[in-house]
Amino acid sequence: MYTQQNTHGSILNSSAAFNLGRKALAIALAYLMVPLGIGDVYAQTAPPPPPDQGQYQQAPPPPDQGPPPQAYSALSPDQLDQLVAPIALYPDALVAQILAASTYPDEVADADNFLRSNQGMPPDQLGNMANNMNWDPSVKALIAFPSVLDNLARNMDWTSQLGNAYYNQPQDVMASIQDMRARAYAAGNLRATPQLAVEYAPGNIIIAPANPAVVYVPWYNPWVVYGAPVVAWGGYYVPPRPVGYYVAAGIAIGFGIGITIAAWNHWGWGWHSWGMGWHDRTVVYQRNVYISRSVRVVNHGYYGRFDRNVAARNYNRNIASRAPNVRPNYRPSNNYRPGNNYRPNNNVRPAQNYNRPAQNYNRPAQNYNRPAQNYNRPAQNYNRPAQNYNRTETNRPAQNYNRPQNNNNHPQQRPQSRPQSHPENRGKSESKAPKDDHGHRR
Repeated sequence: MYTQQNTHGSILNSSAAFNLGRKALAIALAYLMVPLGIGDVYAQTAPPPPPDQGQYQQAPPPPDQGPPPQAYSALSPDQLDQLVAPIALYPDALVAQILAASTYPDEVADADNFLRSNQGMPPDQLGNMANNMNWDPSVKALIAFPSVLDNLARNMDWTSQLGNAYYNQPQDVMASIQDMRARAYAAGNLRATPQLAVEYAPGNIIIAPANPAVVYVPWYNPWVVYGAPVVAWGGYYVPPRPVGYYVAAGIAIGFGIGITIAAWNHWGWGWHSWGMGWHDRTVVYQRNVYISRSVRVVNHGYYGRFDRNVAARNYNRNIASRAPNVRPNYRPSNNYRPGNNYRPNNNVRPAQNYNRPAQNYNRPAQNYNRPAQNYNRPAQNYNRPAQNYNRTETNRPAQNYNRPQNNNNHPQQRPQSRPQSHPENRGKSESKAPKDDHGHRR
């Protein structure tokens, strides 16, 4: 019994050891398989390895080597009309400032807060403080027009859309402004007033202050002033009538208090530094085409790529490569102006031949051997003929210089008798005796 029991016990111990070895092997295999599975999971979720640091990443193609990223959707003419309706009837210089500043929406908001916190400060101090800000010149220029700056800040979505449209469709935006002005003129709501000078010409209507020293910002309902109703831009907030508002006679445009711009003229970004180049459909700043360098605009670096006119796109690319505010190292002359032969409204811009005819720089040989000159002047006779200074005798009558002697011996005068107190009255006249040669009576 004892032997059987020991044998049976040994069998049980062997079986338990075998089961324990199988469990250990299973655990070991499972342990070895876990890293393989985790590696597969990481392989599915891990990002691709970074590129080789020794190679440069490919930059986006420039405008002349392929289409830009289609992040901006070009606006139709009707959409552009809606977008520019609130500012189309402003003076040209103010329109230029608004279009340029709309490409810097963040700076517009900062400038509006700056004005709110410095209300009542004199213009010269505001200008000095604004000049030290790191803002675009167009934003600094709008410091002189608080109502305009506040309107841009209130309608920030509209402001950003206007900046994108100006940057990507600059000449389409300019053409839309002129179309809206023509509609207002046809409706009788755009005329010259004591506040605005309106110069009408087909295709180009110029608006400027009637008094160059005072600027009046017009106030109007942008959806009804153009005759046929214009669909309002979604979410646009029309500001209330300004202080001192009064309507001009016969038109649907009113004005508030005029703004004197003399205090802002000495700054380089002041009123007189801005304008509209209607001939070429561009914004002009300090007599140069203005192109924004804002990084907030869509398709930054592709200025004017979405203009509908093919010739306009080529022209935009040409001026963008020369604009001083696009290439910081480029300093063009201040007298640079866009080409005068370009008409944005034309269908096709005439082809230009840039191949100049060959010039012949081989000048014909010149003969520098001058003919010999005779410098031997003929001898001059400086011997004047002898002159006879002996005057000829003339028969002049002899002059008698012996004047007759004057008789300076005056005759002696007889002493007169003293006058008598009672002279005698002679009844008869006394006869007078003759006198001798010396005057004495005989």
